[in-house]
Amino acid sequence: MAKRRASERDLAIPLPANIERRLEAESNPQLWLDTYFRSVFSEDWTADRLAMLHSIIDAALYGGDQAIAGPRGEGKTTIATHAALYLMVRKLSTFPVVIGKSQGKAQLELKAIKEQLQQNELFLADYPEIGVPMQAVGGWSSRARMQTVGGMNTNIELAADHIAFPTIARWQLADWPESFDVASCGQVLYSLGIDGPVRGTKFRNSRPTLAIIDDIEDREAAASEALIEKNDEIIEKDVAGLGASSERVPRVMLCTVQNRKCIAYRFTDPQVKPSWRGKRYRKMLREPDRIDLVQQYISMRQARAADDPDARLAFAFWRDNQTDIEAGCEVSNPNSYSKKLHSDGEPLELSAIHAYYNRVADVGPKAVATEIDNDPPPEVGPLGSGLTSSKIMNQLNQLKRQELPENTVCLTAGIDIGKYRCHWTITAWVHGAAGCVIDYGVLEVSNTQTETQADAIEWQIYRALIEWRDQQTQKQYKDKDGNARNIDFVLIDSGNYNTAIYEFTKQVGGIYHPAKGINPYRQKKSNGVNVLASEHLHAQKLDTSGIWLYELDTNYWKQFVHERFLTPVMDEANNLKKGSLSLFAGAHPKSHLAYANHIVAEELVTEFKEGKGSKTYWLVKNENNHWLDATYLACAAAEIFGVKLLAPAEKELTPRVHNNSEKEKLVVQNAKAKSAPRFKQRPGGWIPRRRT
Repeated sequence: MAKRRASERDLAIPLPANIERRLEAESNPQLWLDTYFRSVFSEDWTADRLAMLHSIIDAALYGGDQAIAGPRGEGKTTIATHAALYLMVRKLSTFPVVIGKSQGKAQLELKAIKEQLQQNELFLADYPEIGVPMQAVGGWSSRARMQTVGGMNTNIELAADHIAFPTIARWQLADWPESFDVASCGQVLYSLGIDGPVRGTKFRNSRPTLAIIDDIEDREAAASEALIEKNDEIIEKDVAGLGASSERVPRVMLCTVQNRKCIAYRFTDPQVKPSWRGKRYRKMLREPDRIDLVQQYISMRQARAADDPDARLAFAFWRDNQTDIEAGCEVSNPNSYSKKLHSDGEPLELSAIHAYYNRVADVGPKAVATEIDNDPPPEVGPLGSGLTSSKIMNQLNQLKRQELPENTVCLTAGIDIGKYRCHWTITAWVHGAAGCVIDYGVLEVSNTQTETQADAIEWQIYRALIEWRDQQTQKQYKDKDGNARNIDFVLIDSGNYNTAIYEFTKQVGGIYHPAKGINPYRQKKSNGVNVLASEHLHAQKLDTSGIWLYELDTNYWKQFVHERFLTPVMDEANNLKKGSLSLFAGAHPKSHLAYANHIVAEELVTEFKEGKGSKTYWLVKNENNHWLDATYLACAAAEIFGVKLLAPAEKELTPRVHNNSEKEKLVVQNAKAKSAPRFKQRPGGWIPRRRT
């Protein structure tokens, strides 16, 4: 029975449908792509596209580093992935790695490649040793484990981040000509994100043979000096070290220039990176002779009337004067314009030149010079860290909601208090301040009391906190092995409604502590009272109401949250990276959009002004920053509890919680006697006293 089942699983590989066509196409990478992926490469090859293709091939054959900046929308990613396929089929590079902007985007590109390898009829016909095993696996990766050809396992793999071709020896194909080479020998294509664990990438004890760095910058990353330096270091150290110990992996960068400081501009500048053989390609090679007619057209398109929303009057002007307007003009890709028809029956655009100046009219010459011609004007205005909501939404740790990571050392929470809503965040921490946001939410505060407005708000906040406390005491957060843990330390914002917060912490105590953000922060001392403080982090003082209050450096902790979200989630060993902050995996790609928007509602920016130098300040983009405050409170709670950002040789401090000494207890009692309580007790709970 086992033998019969094994024979049923064994795949029969037919001869290639057209050996001559296959051999001829393999002699030229451009011809190979045109032959087997004609639906993808349907347009004529332009000079910059050919340069991108041949730079990848040359790097695989002869080594070295090349950086090419091409116009946006010219298919750089498509060229990169399909050139890698050509190299694999020809065995010129058996382990290429394509490194994109993010891990999520990289996996989507790889998924498209898998679908083509399983559905491209002509490729399947001429490369059956690759196509037949790929089709047999289909969408079930579990089928790959038992797949055989000639009684031998193919070792094929179709994973989210890599494709491993089947391993098939010549002797397994009895019907094939003796002199004909088999194209499938276990080659692997990896697709990674620059924000992921690039260092240490290997597969079956093999190291990458080529690194293709594909358009790794978005607008925010190109505006952040911190991210630019970080990506530069990853490229020059981590990516360069991907190869075997005796060889330096060849690198090819395909990019689009976005400003004069970005990675693309830096690596395509021979004076800054002389070893990279950088080159920038423009779309507009030569402007029209009659630039006055072009300016007239742009003015007409921008001044379109209400009854002409699509600027068809301007279109008619270009159509009637097309020969004169386009005389003397030359663009790199004459096919880059829309071929669709307008509702009036005429084309939307008449030529690539027409499309180019449509974009100039719609988005401005600065944007076109930057993204289309790779020649950005000098940059002005504030530069931030580059943290974006999309970056945060991709900062995932693959844990489920409320699931703890392994080796959790503490669980902390932060609550930002509002008049109608209180935002809260719960974070789990492992050694080295690797944090996981395992849950967050909103605590509703209803104001229905008949007492004075201020007292009613304080009372309802107090009740809401009691309700949240009761909910949390019923929960136990567990890791995958079932190890349970309760929250260890909670900081509650007491900035605007300290009466409710102070009374809550008096009555509940334990893990709950009031905190207040200070901006600008100054290290404070209290006469006769021990102040537990870390420079520029937090200080604990005795408030006049008899409550121990944590005063926090607001700017430090907000920047702390941003820096943690900018740190890659995983290290080379696929463990949570020290100093990172990540989110649980949501059910939808945009599950964390609201939370992410709160985190980036404020940004620390640096602005240079001529004659005044540089100025660093927090730029408020959105008033809804409540989860940012709640998250920094949770981070500060971990620091107070004893979780530190560590160097590799350092040891974690023993977690501590402040305990009053006998002397301090006396001070507390004296302070309580001096301050009349704002709350009085009645059956059913505590209520605010009426103000007199």
